Order: sequence, then structure tokens, then C-alpha cells
Amino acid sequence: METLELLKNYNFFGLSLPQILIFIGMIFLILFVDKFLSLILFKFFRQKAEKTTTELDDNIIEAVEKPVIWLFYVVSIYVALLILGIQDSTLPIKTASKAITETLVAMLLTWLAFRLVDVFDVFLAKHLNREKERKRSELLIFYFFPLMKRALKVAIAFIAIIIVIQNWGYSVTSLVAGFGITGLAVGFAAKESIANVFGSIFVVADHVYKPGDWIIVDKSVAGGNVEGIVEDISLRSTRIRAFDNTLIIIPNNEMANATIKNVSAHKKRRIYEFIEITYDTPPEKVELAVDICRQIVRRHPEMEEYQQIHFNQFGSHSLKIMLYIFTNTTDWGEYLRIRQEIFLSIFREFNKNGIEFAFPTQTLYLNQLKEYPKYLQEKS
Repeated sequence: METLELLKNYNFFGLSLPQILIFIGMIFLILFVDKFLSLILFKFFRQKAEKTTTELDDNIIEAVEKPVIWLFYVVSIYVALLILGIQDSTLPIKTASKAITETLVAMLLTWLAFRLVDVFDVFLAKHLNREKERKRSELLIFYFFPLMKRALKVAIAFIAIIIVIQNWGYSVTSLVAGFGITGLAVGFAAKESIANVFGSIFVVADHVYKPGDWIIVDKSVAGGNVEGIVEDISLRSTRIRAFDNTLIIIPNNEMANATIKNVSAHKKRRIYEFIEITYDTPPEKVELAVDICRQIVRRHPEMEEYQQIHFNQFGSHSLKIMLYIFTNTTDWGEYLRIRQEIFLSIFREFNKNGIEFAFPTQTLYLNQLKEYPKYLQEKS
């Protein structure tokens, strides 16, 4: 009896033994429900999602699972503390636990929103990449969404910070007013950054280039124009990986005003060369040389039908045959391979038919003197 009386009268920082036991029981209940959520409920949803043809629902379930379980943890522990009956006595335990819980909830919801934005980004990219013919509105979404995703995440994070600040007792109104006052000063100081944001919008809206494109920019770096593969387009700048593997970062404000050659946008690639043969080549063989070039180009399976191959110029040291032809590929490596095949075939056929290639030469003509000049005779 005395032991029961001691247990009933037991007090730990103002908490009785029944309250402590209830709290411990709530913790065990939370752990049980957590196992139910992770092992049964979400497993059931995943099985249902696997039966569908789209991957979107699978990705949403995977993105939602961890944030939801952690939200359940935080909210359940706070509810257990409320049932425990904690109060602000010597220490503001109740107020602090409320503020901490709301802060954690805001952070977890922000995490959940970020994961859902990433899921939608992956889904949109895969969906639009499968479409061969896209509407202009779809293209705008496709190019703009990387920028929109970052802006959306910044907005979500800003809202979460405002909520957290307000929960800890600070005046959001005065904070926003402070932002408004300092915004003008920041705006003047960051006008270049703002110009870069608008530059990125113009670049994307005009479809000038996209990540993965090979571009040439009329901006001199180390004595030459910038040339390389676009790696990323951010709100501030464009990152270009040059062919010597260096990374070049150019502000989007400059990119929006620059002259840009998008090599990847070519529908076909041109071969424009002159084949030079010697001046002592007879006209019949010149005609044969032109015909050989035409037949080689026509027989090649990776050449466009359009071709202009003609005896075109009397050069300073050679007769020039013009090749103005196009490959049906825009890939740089494939283009070089086709170009080599065409030139090697011409080389072989010219050798077979005795047609000689010209090289820079000069001919010096000397007139022999028939009589010794009289004025030289007089001097001698």
C-alpha cells in the first residue's frame, strides 16, 4: 500500500506517473502506426501504381513517402506532449514545443514540395521528349521549366522562412516592409543580375539554344570566339563546355545581345571544297574528273540529292573543280567520316584514270639571246 501511495504521489517535473505512462504508450503507438504506414499502406499504394502504364504515380509515391512519415512523427509527438499536459511553468516548454513543431512541419512540407517539383520536372521532360511534333506552348514549357523550377523552389523556401519567422514571434509585416525599403537599394545594386534574368527569358523564349547544343558565340575569349556545348542555362548565366574541356560562363544579358551560331540546329552539313588538277590535263579528262566526282557523291548513301559539281575556275596554278554538296547528318563525327570517304574515293579514281592533282608551282620562261647586243660589244 505504501508503495502504491508513493507511485501515485510520484512527481517528475510536475508530471505524475500516469501521465508519464500515457506518454510512453503514445510513443509505442506512434512506432506501430509508422510501421503500418511504411510496410502496409505505402506498400499497397506502390503495388497499385506498378499496375499502371505511367511512371508518374510511382514517382509521386516515392517522393511523398519519407516526408509524410516524418510529418507523422513530428505531429504525433506534439500531440503526445499535449496529452501529457505540459505547461509553461518555470520554463516555456509548451510554447517552445509548439514553435519547434511548427518549424519542423514547415521544413518537412518544404521538403515535400521540392520532391514533388522534381518529380513533375522529370515527368515533363520525358513526356515532351517523346513528342516529335510539339506545339509552341509545349516548347515554351519545355525550355522554361528548368528556370521555373528554380524560381518555384526559391518561392517555396521563402514562404517557409516567413512562416518559421512568424511562428517564433517576429513581425512579418515589419520584415516585409524592411525588404521593401532595402529592395530599391538592392535593385540598383543588382541591376546586372536582373538584366541577366530577363536575358535568360529572352534566350529561352526565342529558342536560341538549349542544353546539349553546339554553339558559336561572337564573344572573344583568349583571342577567339566562344565555341562549345551548352551545359546549363541558369537564371544568371549560360555555362558552355569548350572543346578543350574548359568551362566558360557567360551572363545571359550578354548572350541575349550576342550573335550566336547554333551548329546543332543545322538540318544538314555542307562540304564546300575545290579539287585542283594540273593545267596540262586535257579537256576530256577534265570532263571525266567532274563526272567521277558526281558519280561518287550520287552513290554515297549518306549524301543529299542536291549537289553542284562543276569545273569552276582557272586558278593561278591549277584547274579548279568545285564541290558544293551536303551530307544528310549534322553530327560532327559522322560528317567528318563521310567527308573522308568522299575524298578518298575521288583520290583513288583520279589515280586509276591518270588525273594528276595540282600543287602550287611557278613556271619561268627565258628567251635565248640570238645576237650579242651592240652596246655590250662596244663596251667590250
